Amino acid sequence: MAFYEDKREHYGGALVLFRRNLAVAVPNAKTHRQANWYMRLKIGGRKGYVTRSTKLTIYEDAYEYAKSELLRLQQAAKLGHSLDEYTFEQHWQNWFERNVKNGTWTASRQYWHDKYAARYFKQYFKNKDGTSMLLNDITPSVASGYWDWRIGFWDSAEGKALQKYNPKRRDAKTRGTNNVRKAPATKTLMMEQSALNQIFYDAFERGRLQQVFKMRAPAKNRTPARRAGFDAEEYDTLTRYLRSYRDCVGVFADKRLNAWHKTATTADVLFCAVFGEQWAACWRST
Repeated sequence: MAFYEDKREHYGGALVLFRRNLAVAVPNAKTHRQANWYMRLKIGGRKGYVTRSTKLTIYEDAYEYAKSELLRLQQAAKLGHSLDEYTFEQHWQNWFERNVKNGTWTASRQYWHDKYAARYFKQYFKNKDGTSMLLNDITPSVASGYWDWRIGFWDSAEGKALQKYNPKRRDAKTRGTNNVRKAPATKTLMMEQSALNQIFYDAFERGRLQQVFKMRAPAKNRTPARRAGFDAEEYDTLTRYLRSYRDCVGVFADKRLNAWHKTATTADVLFCAVFGEQWAACWRST
């Protein structure tokens, strides 16, 4: 019985679709799912064939997918891009080893890249079956979803399980890692943003990623630099202090009439009421 079934050629053999006979490929399996269509592509200027699964079981869908892949890879070959499919983990490992070899990082920075990739990057950029995602399957929308996943990681089931058990503390009195910070700091997210942008841009430069995009960490954790506006209660307090200052009553009661009270501007009164006479004098001198 043949290993390949339903072999169909298109474009003079440049595109071939076929299915594997699962009874031959996996003879020990008791049952077999419906076979996927595979594509074999011949790219001009390249030796051999590109053979991959379309991951589709319907012939018409597989043909349309294979045709688009043939056109995409032909264009990629003209631009000098790599035709080999790299997973995120494969590229990251190659990128990491090159930087280590070139002495790009300090020891502490190298340690950071290794640990953060293992804990977060590789965990997010993977398929449902646990395998690493292909670089060209990582779209801008998939990449942007990293931030919500990352911010909520330690509140997820996986994160909570890691807090309860830490293999590095196997011989310790307690095995948990409950002191981990649940919400990452803005600086931490910015460091991760920088690392991921370097990884993806390096993949694009080497022709392993067909589109380039920039990761942008959310800014919602940043502390506002400006004070909020007055609320109603604060406005009433400010108004009351301004009147007391003008009329020399209340906390500003004084029988002596200061010359400043006669010529006080709104800004003077505001600074005096909120910051005191000393700061108001400093403000006038500027």
